[in-house]
Order: sequence, then structure tokens, then C-alpha cells
Amino acid sequence: MLLRLVAGKFIRENQKIGQLKGKMDSRNITRAVMFAVSVSIVGCSSYKFDQNVETINQDSNIVYAGEVIAARDNAQQRVLNERARLLLANELSESNAVELMLAKSPAFQSLLFENLVEGSLAAQSARIINPTLSLERTVHGTETEFGRFLTFGLIDLATLPSRQAYADLALNRASVNLESNIYTAVTDVRLAWLNAVAAENRFSLVENMTIGLSASADLAKRMKQAGSMTTVDRIQQQLLFSDATIMLAEAKQKKLSTREDLIRLLGLSGDEIERLRVPKDLTDIPDEPLDLASLVKNFEERLDVKAARLDYEQSLQSLGIKNISTYTDIELGLRNDRIDDDGSISTKRGFELEVTIPVFDWGDLQREALHSNVMAQRSNFEQTAVDAASQLRVAYSAYRTAFDIAKHYQNEIVPLQETLLDEANYNYNGMIIGVFDLLQAGVDKSSAELRALDSKHNLLMSSLSLHSVAIGKPVGVTPNGLSASVAKQDEEH
Repeated sequence: MLLRLVAGKFIRENQKIGQLKGKMDSRNITRAVMFAVSVSIVGCSSYKFDQNVETINQDSNIVYAGEVIAARDNAQQRVLNERARLLLANELSESNAVELMLAKSPAFQSLLFENLVEGSLAAQSARIINPTLSLERTVHGTETEFGRFLTFGLIDLATLPSRQAYADLALNRASVNLESNIYTAVTDVRLAWLNAVAAENRFSLVENMTIGLSASADLAKRMKQAGSMTTVDRIQQQLLFSDATIMLAEAKQKKLSTREDLIRLLGLSGDEIERLRVPKDLTDIPDEPLDLASLVKNFEERLDVKAARLDYEQSLQSLGIKNISTYTDIELGLRNDRIDDDGSISTKRGFELEVTIPVFDWGDLQREALHSNVMAQRSNFEQTAVDAASQLRVAYSAYRTAFDIAKHYQNEIVPLQETLLDEANYNYNGMIIGVFDLLQAGVDKSSAELRALDSKHNLLMSSLSLHSVAIGKPVGVTPNGLSASVAKQDEEH
């Protein structure tokens, strides 16, 4: 504001001088315009990308683990490569998986630089459009004229403060987009890690169950050959083994596909793939569920609500900027000609205005579109706030259900199946039950462990989904356990 006042004072002083002279000197106009331009340039917006990244690094809800670094040169890239090498030297935990993605993934680096492009273009919108300089040379008899004509868009200059305000909003929007995109990338990796570990664990359980059923089917075959078992009983045992074989094949494929999902998100290649090792077990179920009150924040600080609010404010600011241009456009031209008439030098100065006359197009449709866009963005902002509250309630209900089920399997079903197996072993040793009853008890226990694993996996994904809703970046999990963004990438491939 102070700079604009100074510029205005300069122009007013020049106008006073012109009045005293009794005429308007075009040189004063030129100086005033150029001064206003130079002052405006000082206040141009700029995108503080590094500052935004540092803020995100300090927000544990966004980054979760590791540090975001945009590798702009070979030195920074070497730092990231060394970090990745050290992480791959050990079994990859969930937090280390996030850190490895931040250090290694080319897709993540692309995301950072795309945001830098977005922010730079947003800042560019506040810049003054360059003036147009026209040069001409004309000869008429002995007279040679050198013409210099400088053209400015007055509407562009008049709307500069509004455009700077719009650019500031656009820069804030770019910052929110950066937070949102980083959180999505981190969440995708966490989901992929959960799926890979769960698939690894499931494969081990199914493999053990298949080994037991294979022994049972082989025993049944030999007993049938000895005449100690009916054909129906033998076929039933073989069918159980066949079903387990199919489950094992499916578990093996799931193990491979989830591992590849994780590899793609981490950005691994070559021998890095062979060095990748994930735990064989998921993290333990917490003793107590998350408290809803601890997750509820000011909805105005949610990423989706912040983005919707900025979109609405941008539409309002854009309305003020573009409304003027729907009526007319004005350009100011400053002329300074040098005339050489057979050695006699003279100078001709002046100015001209170029005004667009709204004869055929009054801009009413454009203004209607601008106003309608404002109303649409306002409604979207209001709806986003409504959706935020609803999403949190639904996500927490799903989480609590998953928590209770997983706890029930851990504290009730699996221990009871272990007790039944122990009793089966005792009765078998006492010759109360046969070998098939013992083997079936082992299969039942393995089946209970598989269901317990699925319940734990669902709980951990529900927990991740709940946190994503609380922060304002809901994660849509597909039936195969991938986030919606990862599933879309798979379809494209």
C-alpha cells in the first residue's frame, strides 16, 4: 500500500508541473508509468518452495518419517542414493519404507518439481505484462522520420494489486497441493508395505496348512490302498488338499504382486530389488483403540477444506479482476519521434489511447459465467465441510469395528483353536481320536490364524484410512488393498 501511495504521489506531482506549464509533457507520463511499473515489480509474488518443503518436513502428520528433499543437483542426488543404500541394508520397516520412497522414488521427485512448476506459474500471474516497443523509419522527400512507440495495457496496470492478491491465493493453493500430494505418496507406500507384509505372512500360513493337508491326503491314500478307509473319506481328504493347493498358488501370486506394487512406489531397480526385504509379520494390535477426540482437529485446517476455501477465494478475486476486462480494454501509447529534414532535427512527442468499444459483445455472458463460478465454488466449499464431518464418523466406525474384530480373533478365537489342538494331541496320544482328527485340528488352527491375519490387516488399513480422513486426504482402498491412486496406475500399465 505504501509503495502504491508513493507512486500515486509521484504522478500527482508530475501532473502539477504539467498544469503549471499549461500543457501535458509526455516525458512526465513516461516517467510516472515507468516508476509505477518498477515499484510494482518490487512487490511481485514469488513461490517459496524450499520454505514450504521445510514446513512439511516438520509436520509428522504429512511426512510420517524421513525428510523431503528435491534433488536439484548431482550432490543432492548422491545424498539420497546413499540414504537408500543404507535403508536397503536392513529389513524394511513401515517407517523405513516411507523414508526409502522419499529418497529413491523418481515419481516422488517428479511430484515435487511439478509442484514447483505450479507455484512458479502462479507467481507469474502477478507479473506485469511487458510493454510493446514499436520502431519505424519513414522517408518523405528530404525528410527522414524515426518513430518510437511504447504501448502499455492500462487495464493490466490497474488490476495489478488484485492480480497480486490472486497470485498470493494461488501460491497458497500450490502449497496445499504440495502437502496433499506428499501425503498421498506417503500413504500409498504405507498401504503397499502393509499389503506386502500381509501377503508374505499369509503365504507362510497357507504353506504350513498345505503341508499338513498334503500329509493327510497321502495318509488317506495309503489307508485306502490298505483297505482301512472308504473311497468317500479318501476323496474328502484329497479335496481338502486340492483346495489348499489352490490357496497356496493364490497366496504366492498375491505375495509377488504386492511386492511389485511396493517396488514401483519405492522406485527400485536392478540389484536394489533383490536387496528388498520386508518383515514376515505385521505390527502388533494396540491395547487400546484410537480416541476419536484426539483425531478431531479444526476442520478449517483439513487439507480438503483448505483447498476448497482457497478455490472459493480465488474465484472471488478472479471476479474482481476479470469483470473490468469484460466491458473494455484500454492501452496507452507513448510516442517519441525524431525527424531529420535535410539536417534540421526536430522531435515530436505525444501519446494516444486505444479503447475497445463494446458494440457487438457487451461481456454479459462472461460476467454471468464468472458469477456462476463463484457460487459453484462457495457451494463446493460448504459441501466439503459437510463431507469432512461425515467421512470422519464413517471412518471411525469402520476402524472401531475392525479393532473389535481383530481383538476378538487375537484374544478368543485363536487361543481357543490352540487349546483344541492341544487337546487333540492329548487325545491322539491316548488313542481316543485318530490321526485325521488330529490333522483336522491343525488345519482348523491354521484357518483361524489366516482369518486373524486378515482381521489384523484390515485393522491396520482402517487405521491408516482414519488418519487420512482426519487430515483431510481420504484414502479410497480398493478390494485388492491398494489405494485408489495406485490402482489407477496399475490400470494404466
